[in-house]
Amino acid sequence: MISKEKMFDALYEKHWSELYAFALNVTRDKVIAEDIVQEVFIDYWSRMNTINVELPRAYFFQAVRNQCAKALSNRNFNQVQIENIASLVPDLDEIQFEEVKQQLLNEINQTAISLLPDKCLTIFKMRFYEQLSYKEIASRLNISESTVENQVNKALKLLRGNTRYITDMHFSVLLSIMC
Repeated sequence: MISKEKMFDALYEKHWSELYAFALNVTRDKVIAEDIVQEVFIDYWSRMNTINVELPRAYFFQAVRNQCAKALSNRNFNQVQIENIASLVPDLDEIQFEEVKQQLLNEINQTAISLLPDKCLTIFKMRFYEQLSYKEIASRLNISESTVENQVNKALKLLRGNTRYITDMHFSVLLSIMC
């Protein structure tokens, strides 16, 4: 039987980066996004023995969405803006979520292939598709970690400006693929 710690670590490793990306896209603040995801995982850890989560990804996204709305309300956004964010990421079952995720990943992948220089594309794929750390990428490619970080930032900047799904504060872009 898998221990609580190993199960938690596996869930954390599997979902942290996509939850962080989601929170960052909504809040547009790295520190707040990190805090939100951390708090969601801390809460999950503390309640892990008392709750039964059948669809962890959906559970985590719902929790992050709720925390983003709370964080935005604390930053004096009006209620209409907060409701817009919440309504754009509805409760999805696992199949619907996978379809939306796949559409998003396909568009990002196509945009990355068409926009990014070869070295930048390689590093981007290693980071986000293989989920390697900066250190692991640097080691494999025999380059410095700062070069990896610079290339990842370059990729994200190019994609942010050229991918319709990573565009605005209200996450309205997902609406077009959910309807």
